[in-house]
Amino acid sequence: MSERQLPAIWFPAIRSNTGADVFTERLRDGLETKGFRAEITWLPHCAEYLPWTVSVPKPPMWANVVHVNSWLPRRFWPSKLPTVVTVHHLVHDPAFRPYRSVLQAAYHEFLIRRRELHAIRDAEIVTTVSDYVRRTVSAFSGRKCITTIYNWVDCDKFSPDLNQVPSDGGPLRLFMAGSQSRRKGYDLLPDFVKALGDGFEIRCAGGHVNNTLTVKGVIELGRISEDALIREYRTCDAVVSLSRYEGFGYTALEAMACGKPFYGFSTSALPEIVTAGSGILVPVNDINALVGALHEARAKNMFIREGLMLGRERALAHFVHANIDKYVESYLSILDAKRCEE
Repeated sequence: MSERQLPAIWFPAIRSNTGADVFTERLRDGLETKGFRAEITWLPHCAEYLPWTVSVPKPPMWANVVHVNSWLPRRFWPSKLPTVVTVHHLVHDPAFRPYRSVLQAAYHEFLIRRRELHAIRDAEIVTTVSDYVRRTVSAFSGRKCITTIYNWVDCDKFSPDLNQVPSDGGPLRLFMAGSQSRRKGYDLLPDFVKALGDGFEIRCAGGHVNNTLTVKGVIELGRISEDALIREYRTCDAVVSLSRYEGFGYTALEAMACGKPFYGFSTSALPEIVTAGSGILVPVNDINALVGALHEARAKNMFIREGLMLGRERALAHFVHANIDKYVESYLSILDAKRCEE
């Protein structure tokens, strides 16, 4: 039997400008911090729907494990390396269907479904970013051996500004982050702002700046850097989300790490992330309940720093770099199995 190998991981990944990119970059960086060799090869977005037009990259000579997204075409899987597949959220979940357009539904059914099903069934190891996603993946594929490894955040970078004080007398500062999609609840924004009334300011990051949306009190920031994102978390009074479906919930976790309360809908994976003391979750699409929770919190002066650090404590306890060790354990289990076969 050969000596035990340390994992060296290659990530062939399609650039999608979503949380999946954030996950891949954070995992690569975390592995390198822990002393493991890891590298991402970014493929253009057209590799997803026109894979034959993109040259197949060669894996690095040093790599002994490949880690891919469940949507990556098989064309880009190296044939001689064991594979880990991660599912971030399952578009075939019946609960996701109301938030797809007709074209998206057709794309998912005719191109992605078969590809993803085979990826989940064929990979040596399948991981999901929440128990909610694990259950949907198991129901979809029939695979039972699936590991949940929660996403994480760098709590040194995403941290409170202890010198920042809540707004006092002025507009309550709310921050929202996410794409301008129906799934993220962007269509609910005008009604949400109307229901809020005066005394609130909402800053929105993500997507492009929509010049056709002229809603009083809403400031659209477009895509912003990570440093700018952290500043927005630190200087707001609360983080709000209108998202109807989340495979994980990066925005909620980042808000918690920055010591800010999170207000959103109780949907999909969010109840696994946001618990009592770190935020408020209300029924999906219930704008009045969300607005009522914000008004109540303001009336009771609940945005003072005292009592808002429970979310950060939860982030530090459950959603930190230690989760990277669970991926390392998965890689080692693959390599150990391969070593036993030799």
